[in-house]
Amino acid sequence: MYLVFDVGATFIKYALMDDEGNISGKGKTPTDRYAEAGTPAFVAQIKKVYDEKVLDCDITGIAMGLPGQIDVERGIVYGGGGIKYLDGAHLGDLISEACGGVSVALENDGKCAALAELWLGNASTATNAAVIVVGTGIGGGIIIDRKIHRGKRLLAGELSYALMNMTREEADNVRCCEELTVEETFEYNPFMVTSTCTASSITYKASKIMHMKPEEVTGEMVYQWIDEGNQEIIDMVEDSYFSIAKLCCNLYMTIDPDVILIGGGMSANPNFVPGVKKYVDKIRKITKTYDGMVIDTCKFRNDSNLLGALYNYKQKYEGVK
Repeated sequence: MYLVFDVGATFIKYALMDDEGNISGKGKTPTDRYAEAGTPAFVAQIKKVYDEKVLDCDITGIAMGLPGQIDVERGIVYGGGGIKYLDGAHLGDLISEACGGVSVALENDGKCAALAELWLGNASTATNAAVIVVGTGIGGGIIIDRKIHRGKRLLAGELSYALMNMTREEADNVRCCEELTVEETFEYNPFMVTSTCTASSITYKASKIMHMKPEEVTGEMVYQWIDEGNQEIIDMVEDSYFSIAKLCCNLYMTIDPDVILIGGGMSANPNFVPGVKKYVDKIRKITKTYDGMVIDTCKFRNDSNLLGALYNYKQKYEGVK
């Protein structure tokens, strides 16, 4: 059995998984993202779960999906996403040392979602594919010749910072995202994909429309207001669909994938992917070049990062293609 982790800024989810990707023994624990002890505290959280699970079965290895740019070969985290103290950590070695020398494989969470689709999902027959994960940010993965394309700086598929509708005037006043809060990013850098169509940007904009605090608004509430006919909310969400549709078209013309898959928390709403497809169908009238573009939904949702993390482990240590 494998012990597999899906690390987010809020929770560390984990499960035991077998060779075929079957899941058992699920659990989760809060992520101590502001731990004063930093990386050692995070490693201690992982070790605690390992110590509990190793009593139940033999653990072949540990697989993990987490935010940040991940050097898969060396097990190093860069950036750390919402867990800033992981930046620069040789996390693979640290976890292995803490857990009795067991093999450890790390991968970026968005790329894990793409790997899950490549292994057992809606890209299983594709040679090239793009996966867009719409969550707090916009993550994903680019698959070329059935392999994850990471890029020289491990940034391929990190779509949050792609630009939408930026003017020359706005270019004179950009602010560094790393020096801003999430809400400030939406206000000062409204031209980025992360500011136009993520779950957090949608709920943030909805809170402004409804005169509520951002933390009080959920995605479910946004779609309830749509059902009630709130035109401002409807227009805002339609703009988000349109932004993702443009992103799909740009990805299609850049990498010519067999399929573009959309996943993440927002895609769970039955109106989300059809809303994107509606605008793709409008845009594709520009040129026959778009005729081959296929948009679909990711097969896996909550378990995608677990499945992809395991597939990454099997590729790294077991020679699985």
